[in-house]
Order: sequence, then C-alpha cells, then structure tokens
Amino acid sequence: MSKLLTPKELSMFQNAPEDDLVDLAIDLDVPVPEEIDLAGMLDAIVRNLADLGKREGLPFSRYDQEDLEQLEQMERSAIAKLNGVDPSADVDTQISGLLKTGGKIYKTYRKTRPKSQIPLYLPMLLSPLARHLVNEES
Repeated sequence: MSKLLTPKELSMFQNAPEDDLVDLAIDLDVPVPEEIDLAGMLDAIVRNLADLGKREGLPFSRYDQEDLEQLEQMERSAIAKLNGVDPSADVDTQISGLLKTGGKIYKTYRKTRPKSQIPLYLPMLLSPLARHLVNEES
C-alpha cells in the first residue's frame, strides 16, 4: 500500500510499462530493486520528484493545464513555489505562470534529457506530489 498515492492513483500505474517506470526511477535517483514493489517505488519517486522540483522546478506543457486546474488551491500553491511562481497569486495567474516557467524547463528537458520519463509521468504524479508538498509544509 502506498503512503502517498491513493488506490485510484496507484491503479493508473498498474499497466504502465515496467521499463518506463524503471527509467523514471533512475531519472530521479530512486534505487530499483530486483523485485519491484510498485507502491514503494512510486512513493520514493514522488519524494525525489519533490526534491528535484525544489532544485530545478518542474517541466510543464500546455497539456498540463487541466491537471493544474484540478488541484486544490493549497496544492497548486505548493507546486507554484517549486517553479518560482507567486503562491499567493490568483488561480489563473498561478496556472499561467506555471505553464510559462514549466514550459521553459520542458524545453530544456527536450534538449538535455530527451529520453526522460519525468515530463510524461508528471501529470499522473501531480496530485500525490502536491499533497506531499503540502504535508511537508505543515
């Protein structure tokens, strides 16, 4: 059982290609054991994704707008902080700022990390990541 992902969120990864998830784990410096515990590995991925976001920000594309809109205000504000967007700004300003700063990071990923699984799986990890960041703050 995952500590950071809901059963519904965890189920989204059940049919994901194992090689892609292993690559994602490697991208985020998560040790990959011989016998993979999906829930445990995804928990570690979320924690390391938070650390990466604090260091570099997160890559977003225009396709992530709906996922960002679905976050609670506190969660979106926590994500906004990672990308240097004012966490006290209104929803539209936050989302537009996240898409702008995240777009620049996304372009960098395409140039320097073209095979990275992070941009692909970020939308699926956004809610657990946001909840993790909110819990860290409190």
